Amino acid sequence: VWRDFKPGGGKPGEVEAEELGIPGVTVELRDADGKAVESAKTEANGTFRFGNVPGGDYRVAIGAATFAKPFGGVSWLGEKLITPAILIAFLWASAGFAMVVIGAGLAAIPRDTLEAARTDGASEWQVFRRVTVPLLAPVLTVVFVTQIIGVLKVFDIVLALAPEASRDNATVIALEMWQRSFAGENRFGFGSAISIFLFALFIPFLILNIRRFRSENA
Repeated sequence: VWRDFKPGGGKPGEVEAEELGIPGVTVELRDADGKAVESAKTEANGTFRFGNVPGGDYRVAIGAATFAKPFGGVSWLGEKLITPAILIAFLWASAGFAMVVIGAGLAAIPRDTLEAARTDGASEWQVFRRVTVPLLAPVLTVVFVTQIIGVLKVFDIVLALAPEASRDNATVIALEMWQRSFAGENRFGFGSAISIFLFALFIPFLILNIRRFRSENA
């Protein structure tokens, strides 16, 4: 088995001096029915040899073990990757809101305050940690609470992206409530219990939001 090519060309089908052999190729000797009778691997110079072969009509073929397994693609919506795929979709959908709100908060920070901190000898990291972040804390709280509420009530992305075969690997509370109540099971009591549990998860963040509004208006 060799590379049927040499610099400057060469004659096809003929082994010439400058043509290199291919080592490690599995070569099979097959009978008239196509059954492999013997197999061998090529040496460093591309040669191979079969031993103890009875007389008969045979043909030589390169074995399937020589070739790499074909790439079957990535199953992004399969059982292993459905959760990361939904996370990426949710982050992509919610990142715009967070960026706009945080950007507006950064634009509202007085530049005089930042310059005063730099004049007092603060490094950029100290300005960020001790000036920018504290002034941006109300905005970050809004983004955090909004995103947490969005995560708890996420439903449409999971329903739209996850195929039925892998939906159990990516189910969320809201989707579980819908499946138990309206997706054929008609277990309305169970679905109501899940909805009450979901509402209970919302309460701490609602209280945090209400307190924040009151402190801003005080």
